[in-house]
Amino acid sequence: MIKHIKIIILLYFLISGKGFALENNIILKINNDIITSIDIFNEIKKIKFFNNNLAEIDNEEIYDIALQSLLRNRVKKIEVLKNVKSLEVQNEDYLNLLIQNAYKRLNIDNLVNFKKELSNRGINYEEFKNELKVDIFWNEIIFSKFNNNVVIDEEKLKRQLENTKKNNLEFNLSEIAYQAENINEVEDEYKNIKNDIEKLGFENAALKHSLSNTASNGGNLGWVNEKAINEQILNQIKTIPVNSITKPIKIASGFVILKKNNEREFKNEFNFEEELKKLINYEKDQQLRNFSNLYFNKVKKNLKINAL
Repeated sequence: MIKHIKIIILLYFLISGKGFALENNIILKINNDIITSIDIFNEIKKIKFFNNNLAEIDNEEIYDIALQSLLRNRVKKIEVLKNVKSLEVQNEDYLNLLIQNAYKRLNIDNLVNFKKELSNRGINYEEFKNELKVDIFWNEIIFSKFNNNVVIDEEKLKRQLENTKKNNLEFNLSEIAYQAENINEVEDEYKNIKNDIEKLGFENAALKHSLSNTASNGGNLGWVNEKAINEQILNQIKTIPVNSITKPIKIASGFVILKKNNEREFKNEFNFEEELKKLINYEKDQQLRNFSNLYFNKVKKNLKINAL
């Protein structure tokens, strides 16, 4: 049944706008929530708009990426709505900043043009905005639940800074975070992800496989100073060339594969206290992201998810 509906959706992309209507079938049921064929069709349009490189891969892969993207968002939304009455955010400035970052990445200069582009492609702006709101509330839940569990070894970070203060490198990184039950699964999943990286590209593989919040952005972490990276991960990053990926690295929430997109020298006067503060904040963010991945999987396991 699912395979049949997938074919119908993909064919609809080829004949869209020629007078044919897409039947709205239920694909997944998540507790009392549903994902339909029209939801997937709309998600494919959105993902293609925000990820130009998806034009390079076949539509069947895009279908799977869209389904996983919808599932991630719905799982988070179900949990968020247990904790808040509505998706009305208090900090509109932060929401507007996220929206601005989204259209700036696409080289669109203002919100009016962004909305126009979305409309031209049949993408609902309010639905896009609501997805950002879900992420904001999800991150607030993670912070409230786990902030007190964050452990910072400040003395260790000071020693790390002392060891690297003469160096000034930055790395542009991307990530794919995943989980595995045992050693065999770690390697099997790594091979599976690596095959998709070679076939689809890292960004598309991140969209398909990564459990991290960065998945929707192709796993991109941006530029990270070496002083903000723990020694275990830094050693792996330094040993691989640009445009290469690491082996799986163990983190609290599972495993992560990193891609080194680029590296550069960072010329700036070294301020120990300032760099220590950045390192502490980065370590907090990393630990909270790990808690987020663990909590997401816990929430997902407690939901009744059925393919129809």
